[in-house]
Amino acid sequence: MKQFKQILLGSIAFFSITGFSLVANADQVEHTVSSHDTLSSISIQYFGDASYVHKIAQDNNIANPNIIFDGQQLKINTDGSAASVSAPVETPEVQTEVQAQPEQTTQSHSGRTLTMESTAYSSDPADTLGGGTITATGQNLLTNPMAVAVDPSVIPLGTRLYVEGYGEAIASDTGGAIKGNIVDVHFSTYEQCIAWGRRTVQVTILD
Repeated sequence: MKQFKQILLGSIAFFSITGFSLVANADQVEHTVSSHDTLSSISIQYFGDASYVHKIAQDNNIANPNIIFDGQQLKINTDGSAASVSAPVETPEVQTEVQAQPEQTTQSHSGRTLTMESTAYSSDPADTLGGGTITATGQNLLTNPMAVAVDPSVIPLGTRLYVEGYGEAIASDTGGAIKGNIVDVHFSTYEQCIAWGRRTVQVTILD
């Protein structure tokens, strides 16, 4: 009986340690990006609000938080997030960091917002449908790649825009297929265009 008790206690200790390890590892999960994801929506999904955009970008070495790609694997470190949300008064460092991050906030990108379809084009020679390296307004895409092709009857050329998931850019180009409620965002490589695909986005007029 004594030997049986020792074996039982040893088993309980083993499973307790194993259970603790599983809980610790559960603080990090992997998220596969879909076509409708943004870092803000992912932040809301795992943390309950959009304040962790820059944390996710930093943890995954993302240089531009406005650009993520279909199929991209993101590591989401949720360790300590519950404490940050439930007791903000006791963690002023977290609150200060959140307030200092203007990424994708209403105050930073206020203006008239349109729901539009979005495609992508490139100045990459591999993109057979690309429009060269100079836009309709004369913007050089090799030195300033952040450009959007628009229908001038909907959005005038020269308008500053904020495109959800893409970032701030100038409406500096046009296209034969860009008619009506659609914008065509520019990327430097054809692979980025393929990853962007066709999606619905929120376009904020900044001017």
